[in-house]
Amino acid sequence: MKRLLVSLFILTLFITGVEAQDAIGTSKREKKVLKLINSLPEIVRARKYMAEHAKEKRTLKAYIESTPTLSKKYYNVSVCDDANDHLFAHYRFRVNAGTYAIYYDDFEHDKLVPLKVWEKHAYGIYSAPAL
Repeated sequence: MKRLLVSLFILTLFITGVEAQDAIGTSKREKKVLKLINSLPEIVRARKYMAEHAKEKRTLKAYIESTPTLSKKYYNVSVCDDANDHLFAHYRFRVNAGTYAIYYDDFEHDKLVPLKVWEKHAYGIYSAPAL
């Protein structure tokens, strides 16, 4: 049973094409994308909230999950709680590689929400990070 579970886990990794997350950026474009996301007022506010209310030291950082391809023109960016032993995504964004337009990735409803629309609505649980 243990071998089966390990085999399924390894197979899942190969099938999904896992990419390493990067909080620093390896190019000027990636650094710009991360800077845009990290400087959003909602992210700055959430980071401050987390620093004031979390029991242990935690912070929010933007990570590039995937870069644009010929068929997909967006950087996929997650804003994660770096809790030392794991990352927990609080927000997901997509950034257009050509225009740097930012969209909130509403994966629950399978749609991209323009940043200005997302900023106008609290979006319920997305208004403050979970602790």
